[in-house]
Amino acid sequence: MTEKRINLTMVVMSLIGGVIGFIIGELILINYGYKFSNIVLMGLYFGILAFCIGIMCLIGEWINPRLNGHGWRNNYLKTSFKFLIPSTLIFMFIIGMLFQFIYGMSIGSSKKIDDVVMLLDTSGSMKETDPDNERFRATLNLISNMDEKNKVAIYKFDDTVEQILPMTEVTPNIKDVVEDALEKYEKPNGKTNIKEALIKGYDEINKNSSVDRNAMMILLSDGGDNFNLSEEFDNVMEPIKKSGIAVYTIGMNKDTDFTMLKNISRETGGNYYNVNDVKDLKNVFYKIYNDRQQRILVDKRNGVFINESVYMILRILLISMIGCLIPLSVSLVFDNKNLLKGFIIGGIISGVLAGLILEYGFLNYPWLGRTYRFLADLIVATIFTLIPVKVDLKDYSKCSYSGNGKRRHIEDRESINNKFD
Repeated sequence: MTEKRINLTMVVMSLIGGVIGFIIGELILINYGYKFSNIVLMGLYFGILAFCIGIMCLIGEWINPRLNGHGWRNNYLKTSFKFLIPSTLIFMFIIGMLFQFIYGMSIGSSKKIDDVVMLLDTSGSMKETDPDNERFRATLNLISNMDEKNKVAIYKFDDTVEQILPMTEVTPNIKDVVEDALEKYEKPNGKTNIKEALIKGYDEINKNSSVDRNAMMILLSDGGDNFNLSEEFDNVMEPIKKSGIAVYTIGMNKDTDFTMLKNISRETGGNYYNVNDVKDLKNVFYKIYNDRQQRILVDKRNGVFINESVYMILRILLISMIGCLIPLSVSLVFDNKNLLKGFIIGGIISGVLAGLILEYGFLNYPWLGRTYRFLADLIVATIFTLIPVKVDLKDYSKCSYSGNGKRRHIEDRESINNKFD
């Protein structure tokens, strides 16, 4: 005799496992994003997520053995715990590394970003936002860390836009040249002309363009544009978008609405960064520069890729497979073929949903990456536990108690002995 069941205790515990896995995963991304390769990073991310989900599902079934029965809990729980690490952590660590390796491969041809145009706000409001001119120090620090084959150009903008440095190849002595040039702009004044800064930045890239080089802009400001950019937004952004130039924007005032900066980055395929403490600017500049070619499964796809649609499909496919393989790895812990079938069905559904959330979320609102990962992890952790599983009632223990209070089990021995065959 069989019946279909859902273990609500497992559902809740798996959800908790997904939350724990998400938190640990975020800490790994934050603390080891530049210390480990993307391949190792994704191996750790998905291995730990699977382990957290697996151990919480195991605890849930231990508390209420609705799917595997009392015989499993009393005879095979320890064996399931032994299977836990190899079935989840190690298995998904290998899968995560393999899938990131595939996703990180260059399919067709990709354009490497070699040149950077920096657009620095020197308007009057920067007196309060950045009184010590940390943005200039961050600029000099970025130039010091750039590859010598790269080129850099710098513009300042307030009421007007002025060129501080034309597109110049990075050399050991360029930092001193830029430092001397920036001294003239240490006293901010005027309004904020983001519109003209974008136009000048595009012109600088356009006149120095070549077939084998590509560029991006980094635009830093503490406020919105005062020169009608909103009314001419499409006209200003059109040539930048057509040229495939990503604009990375940085907002420096927590009390300001940075909708315009967010729109600029979204329209061009860049990222928006919010900086509350000006001393964090060095880290933000460094992150932008190092992430300019990033392509990682659970984060925004940076750089200019000719076969963009290929990577869209590839991410959805690979995340869908991961969404299916995590429940499979959990089912291996229980060694129950009925669980395997139900978990895989739920895994397919959750994987597709997670893949769509990550891909289309990052395409439209890339600065909400943590939200997309949170939703994707919870979906992967939960949906497979909501699929009813066929349970063979013969495998369940029939329990009685002896006079001295000790529990005595009368079981179908043949069924239990075959459970892990």
